[in-house]
Amino acid sequence: MSIALRWILASLIFALLILLVEHYYGWAGILAQWSVVDLSDLLLLTLLTLLSYVLRAERVYRYFGQRMQHPRRAYLKISFLHNALNNFLPMRLGEAAFPLLMKRQFKQSMLSSTAGLVWIRLMDLHVLLLLAAIALGALLPTIGYLALAALIIGPVVIGLFRRRLLALLPERLQVKLTELEHLLPHSRGLIVATYLQTLIIWIVKLVALTLVLKAFLSIDFISAWVAVTTADLSGVLPIHGIAGSGTYEAAMLAALIPLGFGVEAALSAAINLHIYLLGVSALSVPLALLIPTQRQTS
Repeated sequence: MSIALRWILASLIFALLILLVEHYYGWAGILAQWSVVDLSDLLLLTLLTLLSYVLRAERVYRYFGQRMQHPRRAYLKISFLHNALNNFLPMRLGEAAFPLLMKRQFKQSMLSSTAGLVWIRLMDLHVLLLLAAIALGALLPTIGYLALAALIIGPVVIGLFRRRLLALLPERLQVKLTELEHLLPHSRGLIVATYLQTLIIWIVKLVALTLVLKAFLSIDFISAWVAVTTADLSGVLPIHGIAGSGTYEAAMLAALIPLGFGVEAALSAAINLHIYLLGVSALSVPLALLIPTQRQTS
């Protein structure tokens, strides 16, 4: 799909969401819910969400920059900008910013930056699914715990039988993957450390978002956790509107409606949570620009 077509689809989805919400519910009524949110609680949850962004920057620094003795603050700036672009641009276009920022700041190879980012994103996906399965197990034990078992056993099986699984692929693809093998993490210790960091990042972020959702909707913590996790998983979909609009709200509705919540209450809570998330992302941009950095020249 071309970039132009992605932008057209994303703009259409965004405009459709704006119009449908105004027609059926009215934006004034949805946004009025912010008046009952305690300002001090909102400030604390914003700081908690920003902490998850700082932890993301630390993860990227330890993965890419620690061995090279790069300045830590440069990764804070890169991570903040990358995260904001990822949240605002449609169809995962923001991901392309990371290798570009790494090349600009550190002369890092686009291929190695992209490979590292793919590896980190796979960890993000696995941890998010893992945390969703744990929470789902409290509501639907059979489905939740089966999913949890599959998520734990799957990577182990792939790791143990990686060579045999690779042999099942077409020969040309095998050769290509072998050529790219040097782009994998350089040690098992780095894999374990990155995964543990990813787990902490998502726990911090999901706790913050779950508590924000509870401010807009009368819901227990576990159900809110499942809804927030499902909404975040919508980011892996190939099509969504500008700033994730449409699919974020739809994913949260898909979790909340089966739990017995009305469409109007669930939609207004989902929209306000999404606004909060975008607001914190926007706040991280000026914070990133205030961080002094010096480009590596060699």
